[in-house]
Amino acid sequence: MFRDYFCAGTTPRYWRLTALLMVLYLGGIALAFVFGPDFTTAGARAAAALAPVPPVLGFVALEFRRIRATDELRQRIELEAATSALAFGVPLLLALGLLDGAGIVHVRMIFAAPALIGIYLVAQLWAHRRYR
Repeated sequence: MFRDYFCAGTTPRYWRLTALLMVLYLGGIALAFVFGPDFTTAGARAAAALAPVPPVLGFVALEFRRIRATDELRQRIELEAATSALAFGVPLLLALGLLDGAGIVHVRMIFAAPALIGIYLVAQLWAHRRYR
């Protein structure tokens, strides 16, 4: 079941690239949060803060390649899941940002991406069940 929902179109090469990108991402996070504040110039701090972004973009490209390698039904499921995640995730993050701006709750934006990924996974389960 898990393979049907989340692993359609994966290959051993996909998993190797995913592992490499995750290692690079964790290194970028360490650079951004552990070492980044110690840099003296603004440019070095900015480069350290943005270090996690290239691995994330690599993962996005990898996902597009995986989805394009699947059949049309799977592509439709992925499109519905991504659209649903966007439709539910953006208003949720907007509301949390506005509440944070008003001083009601304190939300760190580092949690925005995991929240969107979680919404996407739930939307993918929903879309997959629609086409069973």
